[in-house]
Amino acid sequence: MPERLPTADLVQRSAFVECLPRIGLTPAQVPAILAAEAFSRSRLRFARARLATLTKADPQPWEGCAAFALGSLGRLEASAESDLDLAFIYDGGRVTQDQATQLRAQALARLSDSFDIPQKTFDHAVDLRRLIHNIGGRVDTNETLTYRALLLTEGAWLAGAGRDTKHTVFRTYADARISRGRFLTSLGNDLHRYYRTLCMDYRHKVEELDKSWAIRVLKLRHSRKLWHLANLALQCWAVDAIDDDDSRDVSLAARVGWPSLLRLFTALDHFGAPELAREPFVCFDHFLAALATAEVRDELGSLDYERRDESAVYRSLHTNATRLDAAAEQIVDLLFGRCRAFMVRFCIL
Repeated sequence: MPERLPTADLVQRSAFVECLPRIGLTPAQVPAILAAEAFSRSRLRFARARLATLTKADPQPWEGCAAFALGSLGRLEASAESDLDLAFIYDGGRVTQDQATQLRAQALARLSDSFDIPQKTFDHAVDLRRLIHNIGGRVDTNETLTYRALLLTEGAWLAGAGRDTKHTVFRTYADARISRGRFLTSLGNDLHRYYRTLCMDYRHKVEELDKSWAIRVLKLRHSRKLWHLANLALQCWAVDAIDDDDSRDVSLAARVGWPSLLRLFTALDHFGAPELAREPFVCFDHFLAALATAEVRDELGSLDYERRDESAVYRSLHTNATRLDAAAEQIVDLLFGRCRAFMVRFCIL
């Protein structure tokens, strides 16, 4: 694939560029990361502008609803090949289900001519009360877990009461009287639980539903694994850097929604090893560049498992994932050395 050097304007507006010198990289070495960020931000601005015409025309019901972009758009990892995972959350104490369903339909109609919006996981309006009550209980489902985890870590606001919605979900963990844990470990446990749920969801889709496996496993070994590693690193940073519980909560709430690479860099820079972020940046750039190409997606989407070694594309990305594993091992060694007691008690056992 030909290298696309980032433009000066793209570099100037990037959230990643400031940290690159400390990592030992230049913008020209991670063009796919910067291109994905710029593309994602542009698409988010476009979606917000389209939905703003709805909220301005009838603002009152939107005070109890919020629309978010999740997935690659929310993580600033999108390309022209990406779709929009549109999450629609409403406060059932202020808006009825019928009202929320109608508002969601209006939002879909406003966006569907410009975005591919799959009607799968995020195919209906979800009552916020379902997300914040009965966490860990019998009616806490994969769906409610998914919404909580993704709203906090990759939910990019599009319309409505986005800040209030996220704040409500975060404070559900932070304000728990008994179960929150000193280091907000109830949130850490839920994020860890979601990562393991993703791993099992992969098994279900490829073994039970016979869906394409290659892109799914490569996403699991790149973006999903990086997401999980960044969560662990951010928790270790918060434990080591901040003594006061309230201040730690504020700092976590402000950073938990950052892109995975920035969360990871924040922790590594604090621990005096920003250079350990170099390999994850390089590996992830290779992954994003590949998945931004329609031909690569087509080949992986139709690749038979038994013929995987015949695909140069798959072999390259499989090797890249192994490199990322090795880099993650070094990072975990560092975190374990600096936060051993915390990691043993709250991340491993």
